[in-house]
Order: sequence, then C-alpha cells, then structure tokens
Amino acid sequence: AGGGGSPFRITKPGQGIHVRWGTALGGLLLAFGGATFSWSIAKRFTDDETVLRVLPLVFLVGLAYLIFRLVGRHIGVIDFLIATEGEMKKVNWSSKKEVWGATKVVIVTVLALAFILAFVDVIFIGFFSGIGVLKINIMSEFFRGQGS
Repeated sequence: AGGGGSPFRITKPGQGIHVRWGTALGGLLLAFGGATFSWSIAKRFTDDETVLRVLPLVFLVGLAYLIFRLVGRHIGVIDFLIATEGEMKKVNWSSKKEVWGATKVVIVTVLALAFILAFVDVIFIGFFSGIGVLKINIMSEFFRGQGS
C-alpha cells in the first residue's frame, strides 16, 4: 500500500460518492457535538480562555482528520460504503401513493385496537368492581370528575 503521493489523496475517487459524503457530513456533525461537549467539560475545570478555545478546535480537527482517514483512505470502510451505495440503488422504493395507503392502514388499525382495548378495559373494570376486587367504583369516580 506504500508509495508516495499526498496524504490527502482520496482512495477510489468517484465511487460511492453519495454515501461517502453523507457519512462524512454525519461524522462532522458528531464531531461538532463532541467539540461542544469537550468545551463544556473543560469549562468545569478552567476559566483559561486559551484552553477553552483551543481544546474544542483540536478535538474538532482531530475528529475531522479521523473521519477523512476512514471515509477517504481506509480501504475496508471505502469498500463497505461503495457496496452500500450499490445496494441502495437496487432498493425498490415505494411510491407516495403506496406510503399514504400503508400509513392510513396503520392509523386505522391503531385506533381500532385502542377502542377495542378501551372497551375490554371497561368490561374488566365492571367485572372486578362487581365481584368486589376493586374497593372503589372507578367508573363512577371517572365520570363524576368529568362534570366539574
């Protein structure tokens, strides 16, 4: 793998470009969060402005370089991301009409299940109140509180 060239040369340029950029941007978003976290931790231990400015910057630059090394130079990660983009191109994406239809089915099913369970719950409350297991009449307490 040796040889010369720039340490910032991209391995397999142009391949898996969308997934590689998405991974890099997601990693940078996490790096910014990590830099902010490192600043908040450093703030607990020091009030030195130099430390509070340099530490998150070093953290951010270090993670950015690590992300570049993984996404741009690490052959195992690159091959995985290229294969991932290839598989994503094979996915049969649902149409807007199919997604709306499936969403409606899920909403109707959840609402129907909620009503069925509420009905069964009322039956159980009535039964257990009738046999004396429940010492208070939950239904009368519930509906009496609604009127005020």
